[in-house]
Amino acid sequence: MARKKITSLLGDDPVYSKQFGDKPKPTEPTPKPEPVKAEKPAARPSPAPKRETETRPPATEPTATPKAPSNQKAPEKKPAPRPKSPKKPATRAVHVRAAPKKDHGPGLDALEAAGLPASDVVRLAGKRAIDKFELKPKYVAPDDTERLPSNMSFRTMKTLDAQVLDKLRDQADPLRLRSDAAVIQGQLEPVFWSELTSLIKELRKQYS
Repeated sequence: MARKKITSLLGDDPVYSKQFGDKPKPTEPTPKPEPVKAEKPAARPSPAPKRETETRPPATEPTATPKAPSNQKAPEKKPAPRPKSPKKPATRAVHVRAAPKKDHGPGLDALEAAGLPASDVVRLAGKRAIDKFELKPKYVAPDDTERLPSNMSFRTMKTLDAQVLDKLRDQADPLRLRSDAAVIQGQLEPVFWSELTSLIKELRKQYS
């Protein structure tokens, strides 16, 4: 059986000592405890702000495009479109004719005697006249002069401005009864006569 432990008395109990005739010892005044100054808690260093983790995905480095092989041809550039040229005026082919004047007869006969056919001389003069001829929009009536027979006339085909021809016909032939050759005769014959006169003089000097 466990023994009961007697509690030990620590210090003097005045009530207990009085019962046994002991004078109580004067109790020493207990010193007042000095007020303890409340120590201020040391300031704790504020934790460093946490860096916000970026939610953006990491940037991917651009991958280098593979170089084209050296033997591969570069795409051909399309040529720049050419500027549109202005529209050419409408033209019309005309059977032109020009007859020598009667005054040209003696010169043609002299060249014929020198071995130059008169028809060839007339043809050459006609080619020169056609090269110099320029059609004008003003009508000129044919000169009233004597001409050699029609078999001595110069005939060819000439392409002329259709708009100018129509203007001449409006002036000289509003009813459209005459040919284009008749409408331009007054402009063409003077050029032909001038060339024929010069050619006859030139050839007679050479073949006289």
